[in-house]
Amino acid sequence: MNKRVILILLGVLFVLTLGGFFIWKSQQSTAEVSTDTGIESKTKENNNNYPKMEEYQVPILMYHYIRNAEGESELGKNLSVSPDNFAAQLAWLKENDYTTIKMSDLADPEKLAISKAFFEKKKPIVLTFDDGYQDAYTEAFPILKKYGFCGTFYIIRGYVGDSNYMNQEQIDELKQAGMEIGSHSLSHPDLSTLGLDDVKTQIFDSKKEAASFCYPSGKYNDGVVALIKEAGYSSAVTTQPGIVDQNSNLFELPRVRIENGNGDYLAERIKAYE
Repeated sequence: MNKRVILILLGVLFVLTLGGFFIWKSQQSTAEVSTDTGIESKTKENNNNYPKMEEYQVPILMYHYIRNAEGESELGKNLSVSPDNFAAQLAWLKENDYTTIKMSDLADPEKLAISKAFFEKKKPIVLTFDDGYQDAYTEAFPILKKYGFCGTFYIIRGYVGDSNYMNQEQIDELKQAGMEIGSHSLSHPDLSTLGLDDVKTQIFDSKKEAASFCYPSGKYNDGVVALIKEAGYSSAVTTQPGIVDQNSNLFELPRVRIENGNGDYLAERIKAYE
């Protein structure tokens, strides 16, 4: 091969390499523009379509057992909602344009989930389940999924895996399905009567991934609230009756206690606090 042919081939190779570089550069620029435009459009959509709600009401419903309670004590019956009635209550919520949000959504300073709900002509509501009973997984979970709802489950961490309580695999499955896992302490004591170190252990050691705390039996004091904040929780619920609004204290949130009744019963319970 003579020198001239070699020079021609090198020239062709250079041109091809240079052309390929410019084509690649052009594609990269286009991709960056597309990505930026997508982010910008999404941000613009959120800002324009979901203006932050400055005034709102959000009921937090309080459940314990989802079970048939025949043969149980009076207290056990009062803490129980049958699976059929629970399904009827969720059906009523669906028919009346309620949409569920998590406790973490309620505590969000931007109120994105609440704002989105109102924009879509829905009424936000939170469903909470105390203690981490086995029927939260076997009964409540399938019905929640049927209606496309989510719940916040307050787990007594020291009871995980015990008889009649959910095990960790079941709790993980709830979380993977979009449910929220909150803390209900290690052993459900009256926190208002414990010493500082014991209260701190109950609050800190039960936190795990939880963003919300549920005061056992609704008992707490200012010192307990201070430790809840120190532990990094963003909200805490009580057993005080009422509906949350924009002026509610995120660490002393009221709830609506739900007992065994159908959809009409649930409507009356919610309307009683509006």
